[in-house]
Amino acid sequence: MNILNEIGHALAVAGAMAWEILWPLVLGFTLSGIVPAVVRKEQITRLLSGDSPKALAAATGLGAASSS
Repeated sequence: MNILNEIGHALAVAGAMAWEILWPLVLGFTLSGIVPAVVRKEQITRLLSGDSPKALAAATGLGAASSS
């Protein structure tokens, strides 16, 4: 009987971990799909082209936001 309790506990922990991983992935993929549909490629190229402080700051900010 104790083994069934342990299996149930393991399944509950696995389900909780799957939920904690699944919803951020779905949100991230959704946002990643929306951005190219809304923002033109020319705008991104213009923003990130060159090695000016503005372009570097934008790339750093977008990279930090995407990794979050």
